[in-house]
Amino acid sequence: MRSVQPFDVRQQNYSAILRTVMRHGPIARSELSGRTGMATGTMTKLTSLLSEAGLLRELPAESGHGALGRPRTPMVVDERTHRVVGVHFGLRRTTVCLLDLRGTLLAEVRLPHRGRRGFELLVAQAVEGIQELIGRNPGSVLGVGASTGGWVDREAGVVRDHRVLRWRNVPLREVLADGLGLPTEVDSSFRSLTMAERWFGGAQGVDDLIGLFVGNVVGAGFVLGGRVFPGYSAAAGTVDHLSVGVAAEEPCSCGRRDCLHGAASDLAVLAHARRSDLIGPRGTLEHLVQLARDGDVAADGLLVARAELVGVAAGTLIDMLDPEVVVVSGGVVDAPEYLKSVQRGARAYLRDKRRVDVDSVVRLSAFGTDGVAVSAASVVLDRIYAAPAEFVPGLLELRYG
Repeated sequence: MRSVQPFDVRQQNYSAILRTVMRHGPIARSELSGRTGMATGTMTKLTSLLSEAGLLRELPAESGHGALGRPRTPMVVDERTHRVVGVHFGLRRTTVCLLDLRGTLLAEVRLPHRGRRGFELLVAQAVEGIQELIGRNPGSVLGVGASTGGWVDREAGVVRDHRVLRWRNVPLREVLADGLGLPTEVDSSFRSLTMAERWFGGAQGVDDLIGLFVGNVVGAGFVLGGRVFPGYSAAAGTVDHLSVGVAAEEPCSCGRRDCLHGAASDLAVLAHARRSDLIGPRGTLEHLVQLARDGDVAADGLLVARAELVGVAAGTLIDMLDPEVVVVSGGVVDAPEYLKSVQRGARAYLRDKRRVDVDSVVRLSAFGTDGVAVSAASVVLDRIYAAPAEFVPGLLELRYG
């Protein structure tokens, strides 16, 4: 007699298979059984159902493997059928992208705000941009992942406070889901960047990881013991006022002058560059970086000083939490040549405290300047890998046994 596993057990098994294939694929069913602890017969049936749903696929068999040279048939996550959308709300633009289930960027659109700042206007612009992107790239879209800076409550789907965009308690998940008719997940850009680095970037498989973002806003995401740590009220990672030990020219909003945001954010660096007449009123970070690359000593010095302060922040977090890796992203990755300056700042902070191989621990984001949009999609990808039957109708109704 045929039977159906309980919902939660089946979901857990599907999730374990997908996560293992994503991390270790291409991988044969026999190896999957060993890594997940599932019986070979159960593995064969479940992977067949996942293949039928367009989540896994087999590669051509490889001869000469296994007992008596039996062919080995490796499996990978199927990148051909399903898609996910990522949308990141930044200060000056909203970035929308389309990814496959392996996290590969397929298409991207940047939507300048052009004076728009209100929640409703920016979300309406994003919905229109997403619909156009999907229309130009046909395929099955399973869901939308959205991210932005500030304090984001993922469980509630609400942006509690985004000081730069002036959003307070806005129901981002609900409004996007209603506008698009698609399952939607939201999280802070800091946590989503950290997840993306662990899933698809330069820290794959790392279970103790910090993502430090320093751009127009600053913040950190934490993966501790293999789990994303949001904090009691989803506010973990607020490092705006972390002391970096220098006196900035302008006081922070809190009144101090040694805060990470006030001394090293993109906004602070650009304000300094404008006061020093290095760039004009409309000058951007890209302009400042190009000046430095063209040999401007003052521009280079400013970027070196900022990178070292980012390093001090990284060193402080290393001293607190002892991670395996700290991935730095944001404006500082616009000029990857300053990685050594970041590492120097971390090394100087840690010099009298602990022995750490800073060159190995402190890294720049693998995504470069495209990280925020790609990482936004990781918010919904993480959920799909955890509970695929919530996104692929009928997967739990399929019988096996």
